[in-house]
Amino acid sequence: MNRLAFTTATLAGSFADKAVAIRQAGFEATELWARDLFDHLEGPEVALRVLRDQGLAVSAFQAIRNLEGYRGPVRQLKFDIACRMMDLACLAGSPIVTLAANVDAQASGDRGRLADDLGQAAELAAQRGLRLAYEPICWAPHVSSWRQALALIAAVDHGALGLQLDVFHPLIQGEIPDVFEIPLDKLFLVEISDFVAGGMTPREVSRGHRLFPGEGSAPLEPVLRGLAARGYAGDIAVEVFNAEYGAQPPAAVAARGWRCVNQLLDRTAQRRRNRNEIRF
Repeated sequence: MNRLAFTTATLAGSFADKAVAIRQAGFEATELWARDLFDHLEGPEVALRVLRDQGLAVSAFQAIRNLEGYRGPVRQLKFDIACRMMDLACLAGSPIVTLAANVDAQASGDRGRLADDLGQAAELAAQRGLRLAYEPICWAPHVSSWRQALALIAAVDHGALGLQLDVFHPLIQGEIPDVFEIPLDKLFLVEISDFVAGGMTPREVSRGHRLFPGEGSAPLEPVLRGLAARGYAGDIAVEVFNAEYGAQPPAAVAARGWRCVNQLLDRTAQRRRNRNEIRF
């Protein structure tokens, strides 16, 4: 069984409110954000105590942004920030720190430079006992698809560098990702959400109008069936950014997320069993 995680960014309230809601809903883990550690005036130790008291693991620490493809002093500053983020991930007890593909059009798209930067970032993560999950972003100018990200990961060939597959990005572009093309040892984290295609840009939908799995029209079931057939055993994180959810009581929202994702997983498993019965 895959461990189910829930991102704190979906919920309103203090970090303690969010952690209690996530755990009581049934989730075993959370995606933690840097701001969560500093939610309390007494400092990060309060957040760490909340995690411990709730028995809530950290799937991934979010998120290093706009790192790869720079030169000179800007590059050094970006890597300094990345190192601080990695140190916070270690403090939080996260095995993974995430890196979103650079969305700054001023950064270079040269594949050699991108690979060099990802390789250096992966080594910095490895020195801290972390894995670095690289996430393609569908509106990024240079690495917008999971295949582009996977090609860079293969070029770097570092054990600490793998793919963060947020299925929102390929699905909103009309593509169902073929998980059989992704080496299992390079698939570090899977994130799921839903949406209704409309007149908004993918970025607008992503930032404020995602839905819980099964509440929209995205073809999530083929992806989940593929992951199960492939033997993916890592975490599946529900990552939803929606302003309306953020205005509701966190316990009710987390419970709704748990209900939605489990209903989707149940449907996926049932259809897989039915196909097997027909086949044999």
